[in-house]
Amino acid sequence: MLVISPLGFRRSARRAGGLASRPGGWVISPLGFRRSATSRERGATLIELTVVVGIMMLVVAVMLDSLGSAQRSERYAADRTEALDNMRFAIARFTKDVRQSAGVAPGATAQRFEMDTYVEGGMTTVVYEATGDEMRRTVGSNPTEVLIDRLSSVSVFDFVPSAESAEVVTITLVVEPETSPDTTIELTSEVRMRNRGST
Repeated sequence: MLVISPLGFRRSARRAGGLASRPGGWVISPLGFRRSATSRERGATLIELTVVVGIMMLVVAVMLDSLGSAQRSERYAADRTEALDNMRFAIARFTKDVRQSAGVAPGATAQRFEMDTYVEGGMTTVVYEATGDEMRRTVGSNPTEVLIDRLSSVSVFDFVPSAESAEVVTITLVVEPETSPDTTIELTSEVRMRNRGST
């Protein structure tokens, strides 16, 4: 039942027969229709707030984990690219030295390879040596330079048919990227000695 008052139409507090009306009815006022407040609209409970906060924290944790995985993948890709570039550079230099060499010096092993080859137009002794986790190159009496680090194997050189009469020298580099120590990158190259036996 609606009652007219100076403030507008409102619902009667009682129904016919003297019974109280149920809360949540409609009230007519100069501002328009509005629904009266009920116990269900009093706000969120502590349990509801706790559930919402827990869900938000879970979403944030998943996002942070995904971001961390993406950053780790990016670092691994960058380290892998850098390692491959260094390996290709070392093999290119080794290939050039071997192709211009006059032969393998006595005492060559899978870890050490000495030869006389042309460097900057003159015949010079060049030594390649794998020790620890590095492969080094020494030209004459010049300081030794490190070509590759983080080697996982120092068995680098192989000679066909033998070290004493090598016609083909194989170099195999196996490197562990810095950010992924459980992964290795392998690069192999075979080089034929063109000037073998010449002086």
